[in-house]
Order: sequence, then C-alpha cells, then structure tokens
Amino acid sequence: MDVSSQSAWRHGWNRIAADPHVVLAVAIVFAALVIEWVAGADAMGLVLPSAVYLTIQMVLALRGPAGRSAVLDTARLLIALGVVFWMSLRSDDLAAMPLSCLYLLIVALAAVFGTRQAIVLGAAAMSAFLYSGSMASAMLPGVLHRGVALAVTMIVLAIGTRRTVASLERAVAHARAASAGQRRRATQMAAVEAVGRALTAKGPTQAALEDVMDLLVAHFGYRFASIYTVDGPLMRLGAQRGYDEVIESFDGSIGVVGRVMRTGKPELVLDVSMDPDYASANADVRSEVSIPLAVDGTMLGVLNIESGADAQLDDGDLDTMTVVGDRVAVALALGRERQALQERAALFGRLARFGSAINASLEPVTAYESIIGSVADVLEVDITTLILRDAGTGEDRIVAIRGGDERYVGVSIQPGEGSAGRALAEGTVVSQDLIHRDEFPETLRGARVPDQLVTASFPLLRGDMVIGAVTVNRLDLTRRFTAIEVESMSLLASHIALALNNIELHAQMADAAIRDPLTGLWNRRHLDVSLARMFAARARLDPDLRHPVAVIMFDLDHFGLFNKLHGHIKGDAVLRAFGSILTRRLRSSDLVARFGGEEFLAVLDGASLDEAQHVADEIRRELEGVAFQGMEGEQLHATVSAGCASLGPNVSSLETLVEVADVGLQMAKRGGRNQVVAA
Repeated sequence: MDVSSQSAWRHGWNRIAADPHVVLAVAIVFAALVIEWVAGADAMGLVLPSAVYLTIQMVLALRGPAGRSAVLDTARLLIALGVVFWMSLRSDDLAAMPLSCLYLLIVALAAVFGTRQAIVLGAAAMSAFLYSGSMASAMLPGVLHRGVALAVTMIVLAIGTRRTVASLERAVAHARAASAGQRRRATQMAAVEAVGRALTAKGPTQAALEDVMDLLVAHFGYRFASIYTVDGPLMRLGAQRGYDEVIESFDGSIGVVGRVMRTGKPELVLDVSMDPDYASANADVRSEVSIPLAVDGTMLGVLNIESGADAQLDDGDLDTMTVVGDRVAVALALGRERQALQERAALFGRLARFGSAINASLEPVTAYESIIGSVADVLEVDITTLILRDAGTGEDRIVAIRGGDERYVGVSIQPGEGSAGRALAEGTVVSQDLIHRDEFPETLRGARVPDQLVTASFPLLRGDMVIGAVTVNRLDLTRRFTAIEVESMSLLASHIALALNNIELHAQMADAAIRDPLTGLWNRRHLDVSLARMFAARARLDPDLRHPVAVIMFDLDHFGLFNKLHGHIKGDAVLRAFGSILTRRLRSSDLVARFGGEEFLAVLDGASLDEAQHVADEIRRELEGVAFQGMEGEQLHATVSAGCASLGPNVSSLETLVEVADVGLQMAKRGGRNQVVAA
C-alpha cells in the first residue's frame, strides 16, 4: 500500500469514527446483543441485521456530504429507529420490551441535531413503542407503567438534551464571535500601527493621509472617511474616501466636525438627521463618528467616519476610532515637528548666508538691492520693499522694491498706514494673513500688484529708534507666514540695521575724507579730483561743444590779524559763516571748496565771467553785513576779496583757470581789498 492509499484509508477511517450515526449504530447493536443474551433469547438472529445496519451507516458516513445535512441526519435516525422497532417485534414475548429503551438513544441524538429532529424522532419512537406494545398477546403486571415511564423519560430526555445542546451552541457561537472580535480588533490594531508608521515615515503629507484613508477602508470597512487638518483659523480637507462631493474647507462654525473642532471632544451621532449641526456631504449617511486630533491641547485636525443605514456605527466604532485618532494625532504632531525642524534648519542655513550677502557692498543703492534680494531668498517671498526714515525730515520713504511696482521707489509711507506703516509706528513685527488693496498705504494703492496679498512687515531698529522697515508679500494666498518665519524677521531686521549702520558710517567716513570739517564744504583733495575729472571730460569735447567755465577765488581780508586780535574761536565762526553763505548762494551743481586756510574756490560750470562777478559781489556784500560778537560784546565784521576768471572754448587747462582767477584776487587785494576783480 503506497503513501497516498494509506492517507486515503486513514482519512476514511477517521470520518467513520467521528460520525455520530455510526457511533449510535454501534451502541444500539451492542446494547441489543447484550440485552438478548442476558434474556436468554436467540441473540444470533440479530447479528446479520446488525451487520447490515452498521454497513449502511458506515457507507453513508463515507459517501455523505462533509457538513451537516438536516434531511440526511433525520433519514439516518429513522433508519436507526426502524432497526430498533424491528428488534422489538422479533418476538411476541414481552421480555423483549427492554429493547425499547434504545429509543432513548435515538431521541437524544435527534435532540442534539435540532428541535425539529427531536420532535419528529420523538413522535416516531412513541408511535413505534405503542404499536409494539399493542401487538403483544399478553400484558404482564407493571409493564404498562414501565412503558409510560419510558415515554415520559423519552420526552424529558429530548427536552433536556435540546436545551443543553442549545446552551452549548450559544456558548460556542459566543466564543466564536468573541474570537472573531478579537481577531478583528487585532487586525484593526495592526492597521492602527500601520497608520502610525505611514504618518511617521512620511510626515503629514498628502500621500501619508491618503494611506490612512486606504487603511480605514481596507481594514475597518468604513465606507465614508475623511481627515481635516487645521490651517490657521480654518479646517482644510486632507484626504477622503467615499464622497462624491466634499467640503474643502470651513471655519469650524458648521457641521459635527466643526463642533468637535470647537469643543475638542469625540462624538458619536447615531442619527445625523436628528443633529441640527450636521452638514451633509452624502445623502446616504445615517451615523457619524468624529474624533479630534489633538496633542497637549493643540488641535491638529479631525478624523471623521460616516456610515449608511446598512452599517450603523456604535460605541465600539467610537472607541476604536478614538484609539486610531490618538495614533494619527501623535503621528501628525511628530511629522509636523520634524517638518518644522527641517524648515527651521533650511531657514537658518539661508540666514547664515544672509549676513554675508547684505554686507557685500557699502555703496547705498547696490546695498539696498542686495538687502531686498537676500530677504526675498530667505523668506521665499515674491515682493520685497525697503523703507528708510530720513534723519533730517523724519519722512519714511521707499528706497528699493523687488518684484513689485518699481515706479513707487521714493514714495513716502505715512505712519499707521498698511502693515509697513504699522511696523514703523509701533516698532513691532506685523504679520497679516491677507491684505486687500484698500488696506494698502494710500500712496501705494495704484501699484501694479494683485488686489490681495499675504503680507508681513518688520521694523528696522537702531537701539530704540526706528530707522526703517521691510515689507514682504506672497502672491500665493495659501502660503501664510509661519511662526518660525515671523520669528526670524526680528533676526533679519537686526542684520539689516547693522548693515545700514555700516553703510552710513562708511558714507560718513568717505564724506569726512573729502569735506572740510569746519565749513562743511569740499576740501582741497576732492576739489583737485573733481576739477581733474571735469577738465578731462572737457578736453575730449570738440571746442565748439565746450560751454564756458567761470571760477571765483575768495580770500578773507586780513584773516590772520583777525585771529590774533579776536582769537581762533571767532575766526572759526567767520569761516563757518562764510561757508554757509557760499552753500546758500551758489547752485548745487557748482563746485565749492575750501582751497586752503582762508581761501575758497568756486567753479561755476556753464557761467560767464559777468555772471561769476555778479555772484561773487553778492557774496562779498552779504559777508560784509554779518556782525560777529567780540570778546567784550563789541560787534565785529569781516570782509572778503575775490578774483574771477572765465575760460573760453579753446582753453581746457585746470591750472590755467586757477592761475587766472588768482591773478584777479591779487588785483583785488592790491586795489584795497573787500572787492571783486575780474581778470
């Protein structure tokens, strides 16, 4: 016998041994043979029928269906009942009456199979028993009583067996349900862990939220599922399954989800039609579970499950989704924290480059462009505006714009107008999610920019003094400035203020190198460089295109004696006063410098000799009219002599021009001083 034959034989034998009808047949045959043998009857007459009966039941056990069949079970029990009935009728002797007790075995097994089988087989057994009793030729005393007792016992046995078996069936069903529930919960917990891993691995991204939806549908069997995440004052849809129409965003004032957002408490709504806050996204929805996603009191979002009438949600779903919500909330928090750390690291990297970028140039215009360009790179904005406060007038004016309407460079900003005006007036960072055109500073409302912008402004401080502000804008209205970005604005402001201070100091140092510190006029160094540049350009022109140039050489009269008589302090006062007169009387395009000591030179580009002489004489008369208070309160006066010269188109030599003017000055001095002479 090969292995497959052995396996088939073993399987058949196990099936026969486990079949209750075969077991019943063995019990009946054995009991009948023992009863007949004890009674002294011819037990051998039962051997052949018993063998046939056993064979039939074994064949049916092998050939019948693998599962239970009520019809087949009833038929096989009826076969057993027929066998017992035949055995009890073999003899007219009532000594065979004990064989009727075998009916109890048949009825008991029928009760195990079901109430219907118990009734059918019980009635058939009672009928067979009564019939066999009626066929007896004589009735011994007590036999009738034993027969009634047997019948009652049969009924009680059937009822008791049925109740016991039913109780066992319920216990088994409950155990199976509990086991199935445990397996379902284990599967769901595994799904919860998968949810956590998906969110932790990917962060609160769209792909991760989509994975959560897939898990809820596949492992929990929910038809409608959605996750809303907090976005400032709004709740925005992160992902959903099952809805044809969705609510993309809302402010928390509507729906069960909005109520959970406001209260922070999970809710089970058994009948959404009875809830006044319910906002329908699908007409098939009948029940809803809404779970807040919160960590340490911070609302991150809401997990929402809805179901139709065919799958009513209950407290079990509420409990399960609360656990899922906790895992999702923690994963969201971790993902957001990781994302924030990544953004912070990237921002700090840009900040590190920012300091060197804005200090690359000390020339104001170039530095301003570098500042707004670097701010745009750090904060990833579309429009950047630099506003500086004029130290002299106190006005706040735009000095540079990147990405916006550059026509508005030079426009003033009034304190309190727009986010920039507020930052300038309050000295604090102003972050405004959205700004409309009618909220712009009045001077900027005609700018060629969108009517609505995401905006923020931060002041530039030197100590406690506001020296300007920077305004940044984004065109994408969904990209609001994050807390870390707003926090970094103060750091940017300090870097920019330091860079502006360096620019100002550099300008002051550069100015000090070319200006006379006493009078504020250009010094001899700047004069020489400027005149050399002017006459070099003049020399390159065709003589017919050269315009006239006039020069005035001034010399304060007897200034050395004035210093000896009245002191250098009074002499310095005369120098400052004369420098002020020159600045006021001459044009901004004229080159005016302190030539040395008490000598001053003015170069009037494009002026004739007569014009130069006229201007020089006005300056002379104005100084003559100025009174200075002496050491003892007396009034002092100072005068000046001047020589004028003008060169025609054919003369382009700087030295020649100055020499001619000096000749005129010497003529004025020899002529009695306090006069102007044209050479």
